[in-house]
Amino acid sequence: MPDNSVDWHGSFAVIVTPFTRDGAIDEDAYRGVVDLVIEAGCHGLISAGSTGEFFLMTHDERMRVFSIAVDQADGRVPVLAGTSATRTEEVVGLTRYAAEIGCDGAMTLPPIYIGIDERETVEFFSRVAGESGLPIMLYNSPLAVMTRLPARLVERLARIDNVVAIKDSSLDMNQVSDLVRLCGGEIGVFIGAEDLMLPAVAMGAVGAVAMLPQVVGSMAVELYEAAASADPARARKLHDKIARAYDLFKVGSGYVAIKESMNMLGKPGGYSRPPMLPFTDRQRAQLREILEDVGLTVGSPSP
Repeated sequence: MPDNSVDWHGSFAVIVTPFTRDGAIDEDAYRGVVDLVIEAGCHGLISAGSTGEFFLMTHDERMRVFSIAVDQADGRVPVLAGTSATRTEEVVGLTRYAAEIGCDGAMTLPPIYIGIDERETVEFFSRVAGESGLPIMLYNSPLAVMTRLPARLVERLARIDNVVAIKDSSLDMNQVSDLVRLCGGEIGVFIGAEDLMLPAVAMGAVGAVAMLPQVVGSMAVELYEAAASADPARARKLHDKIARAYDLFKVGSGYVAIKESMNMLGKPGGYSRPPMLPFTDRQRAQLREILEDVGLTVGSPSP
């Protein structure tokens, strides 16, 4: 049997990386985001995932934010490192570093940009999990990479020591159902979109890799708790709010939308890096309407 002995569940916040106006990592703001999601009740956090804009960061910058997250979390919740890249050696190196500094796990896509077959995918994750010794959350994101992780392949990957969970961002509830049915007894299945958390948890998913706790606070965590405790009336009410909050991603670049929303709410979102640009006044007005519909008090606009 594979070693998959972790208890990861609930709302794992994949946190933004706040940059200053000139593009530097804002360490104080980053520490503030770590505290923000922990205080919101999140059950774990992920540093330098897609929401953390890892694709616009250097290798050294990614290692730096891993270290800051571990230091600031200080054992309060599990910290996972986003270690996705194209070269196997780079993914292994980042994941080993995450293990050395005290991360509790890593979340990893299949190799970025290139498409690989099933045999190569199994070898890739076997090396990452085996050579790092760190618990691995697989990341299935068909919209982001060329290699898909269908449920039958995940069933094979779940037999690898240290593969303990999967984030599924396929937006395909048949895929989620198959993952829970085929692999749910071996690894934790996390949904990658909180507006699908309610049906996913009803099917047997253990939680969500969540973008919204840093925007809406404990509301995102309460949705998981209501769904997991079979409180349908409360879960449906919270689901409707989260579904409305997901309209943020229709306004413009999604990762910018999160940061702009945080800034408007007085939270440390900071700036993004090019090619992403700050929102226009019109876009911010759209964000304001969405946030107020959800019941949040909007203050001054983003910096």
